[in-house]
Amino acid sequence: MRRYYLLLAFILTVLMACRKEAVPTSPVEVPGYTLPQGNHSYDDSIVQFYRKYNCYILYRFSHTDFAYNYTSMREDSAFNANPVYIGNTLRFVYDQLILQYPESFLQKTLPFKILLASYIGSGPKRDAAGFASTISTLTVGWADSTLLNKTPAETKQLRGLLHRFYMERAYRVKSIDIPMAFLELAPYDYTSSNQGNKYSMGIIGNITGQPMNAVTDFLDYIEAITSRSKSELEATLFSPAVDTRGLIKRKYEIVVNYFANNFGTDLQAIGNRP
Repeated sequence: MRRYYLLLAFILTVLMACRKEAVPTSPVEVPGYTLPQGNHSYDDSIVQFYRKYNCYILYRFSHTDFAYNYTSMREDSAFNANPVYIGNTLRFVYDQLILQYPESFLQKTLPFKILLASYIGSGPKRDAAGFASTISTLTVGWADSTLLNKTPAETKQLRGLLHRFYMERAYRVKSIDIPMAFLELAPYDYTSSNQGNKYSMGIIGNITGQPMNAVTDFLDYIEAITSRSKSELEATLFSPAVDTRGLIKRKYEIVVNYFANNFGTDLQAIGNRP
């Protein structure tokens, strides 16, 4: 009997050792990046940004850097930035995103790396949003001449998308949550929404081309708030003709209060900027 227990103990020890050896180490945990990536005027600011936030800003990267998402790979691609326009794109990210949040919020929510790409898409076709996020990465696909040609109104739209994808990644890693009060106002069944009834259900985003659920609903509000002034929202989404049940205004207030009370940040102040 004693020999049986000794044999069993040996087998268990071997199995436990095999299990430990079989656990893979994620490649994003062992960075192979060297900064600076060049000797341009903007490289110094990228190095300083990494030293301050431990977040890489890369304009030269591989497909894996962009597409790897721990358990899956994105099907689209991001193409390396045009060096001529990297400085302009960096200013856009700094001015429209980084400078708008308190240091404590940035330390909590910044990704492992930010990629600056000339564009995101499949082959020559540019993705409409121009941004992408994975668990470890935020990709900005506007490091080319296109960003310079945007009108002020179009730039505000891009700002909303930038914040949306930033917050999507933050939510995926649980740096932020969807407030319970927001979930309590969510539709019982998102699949029953359509263009005719979405506003009465408190849904403000595009219900075609994306799976509608509480996450996309929450992100739609973040995008709307950071891309539109309060007066613009009052004249459109909050108007009695649109917000027939008052759900949109209530959900808006929940989102704004959540970020103000938990992170000391005013999302609407971002939307109010020109």
